[in-house]
Amino acid sequence: MSESKALAGRPQGIARSVSRFPISLYRLGWSGVLGWLPMLVMTTRGRRSGAPRHVMVEFRRHGSKYYVFSGWGERTDWYRNLLKHPRVTIQHGAHVFAAEAKPVRDNAEALRALYLFTRNSWLYERVFAGMSSAQAADLNSLADVAQEFTLVRLEPTDDAPELPPVELYDQQTRQIATIVALIALIRILLALLRLALPLRNGKREGF
Repeated sequence: MSESKALAGRPQGIARSVSRFPISLYRLGWSGVLGWLPMLVMTTRGRRSGAPRHVMVEFRRHGSKYYVFSGWGERTDWYRNLLKHPRVTIQHGAHVFAAEAKPVRDNAEALRALYLFTRNSWLYERVFAGMSSAQAADLNSLADVAQEFTLVRLEPTDDAPELPPVELYDQQTRQIATIVALIALIRILLALLRLALPLRNGKREGF
């Protein structure tokens, strides 16, 4: 699949840490509360090492198929990994299953996948316009440049996953993280309550 542009370079430093943060939540055992997000953990097999490699990617679903795209084009490691080893493991919330990863080569299918990303997000309209030679990211413009994007179709299979899902942190780390999260949540709720009480009292005095 040809491409005219891609995001500059690969994520480094803070950007890389932010992109991997959701994986840490999976490792804490909080996968069950992440199932509402359109994000999944895809585990590929390293093309050189053969070791499992985890990456968090945003997806859109069409029927039983999942579509993901690479903002860094064909240069990204996970894309090059799945070209050599197309069998991957998908973790979405508490669900773990095997899938076959296939680059999208058909222009009509690529357009359909791009539309799934843009129809509920104005942000992707800007991102796709900036990544391609299109002047805008509307349906007509994307039809002419759909093949410039690196898109992958993930087809779930009934086979047992060959690659392991994200490994959990040890029990002590998970317990400490849970306690810290609960304390933080309680403090946030108390702060909101303190803000709400003066407002409520002010309304009563106004009457």
